[in-house]
Amino acid sequence: MSQPSSDPVMTHIGAAGELSRAGDVDGARAAFAKLWRAAVAEDDAFHRCVVAHFAADAEPDVEQELAWDLRALEAADEVTDERLAAFHAGLTVASFYPSLLLGLADDYRRVGDDARAREHLARGQEVLGVLGDDPYGETVRGVAERLAALYEAPKVVTAARVIGAPASTVFELIADPARQPAWDGNANLAEAAGGQRVRAVGDVFVMRLTMGEERENHVVAFEEGRLLAWTPSDPGRTPPPGHLWRWELQPLSGDRTAVRHTYDWTGLVDEHRFERARNTTTERLMGSLDRLAAAAET
Repeated sequence: MSQPSSDPVMTHIGAAGELSRAGDVDGARAAFAKLWRAAVAEDDAFHRCVVAHFAADAEPDVEQELAWDLRALEAADEVTDERLAAFHAGLTVASFYPSLLLGLADDYRRVGDDARAREHLARGQEVLGVLGDDPYGETVRGVAERLAALYEAPKVVTAARVIGAPASTVFELIADPARQPAWDGNANLAEAAGGQRVRAVGDVFVMRLTMGEERENHVVAFEEGRLLAWTPSDPGRTPPPGHLWRWELQPLSGDRTAVRHTYDWTGLVDEHRFERARNTTTERLMGSLDRLAAAAET
């Protein structure tokens, strides 16, 4: 979307965005807050929509990002095509909605509200037709495809919930294999030796299963306190058979944490494991999440 220099508010919005891209989060927050107050005072729904939309992109706190995106959508519902045409000929209010709705879908996904995430994803997909064949349209359609893959891929199973404990507490229960059997909701994990706490991509921890077998778990994604994913394998097998367990943590206010648990078997090549993979449902993942919450909240 082009931004004519004749509109000083748009110039100020661009400057606030530059602060964020330069790493000055506090400066960007203050600038957007000031722009928001001015847009509210002038009762200009278009300016409120754009300020909120850009403020959300600059906000590192996911709950605040969600709040800004909700303000943007509310303001968009009040914008008239005449007001938008005064900003730039050829634009319509409808062209705003795909980005706004998909942004909200991603926000809700990250705070663990899958129902609302799916709702806004569906609404965003319904209006993708208003986008042009230009870089902006390609970017927004790419976001829609990414979110759809997370929710619609038949071999990707996800569950999410908010746990009333800090992310550091929850992450410690996941990253220490010796503590995993205590909250495993699949009755599949028996025990793991101590001293295997995961610290980095490339780590391998060994888990004994309830059936007596051992698994080597190869860590493929790691961010302390936020992300952990591994792919299990029979000891010594290279490469692993191709399924993956993933945990994503998003700190929330009030020492709460949005936790997303994913089982992905899109790359599984061992057909002997397919039946068990199909039986790994959202309900089973939620069982682990609920037991994890009970352990973390005590």
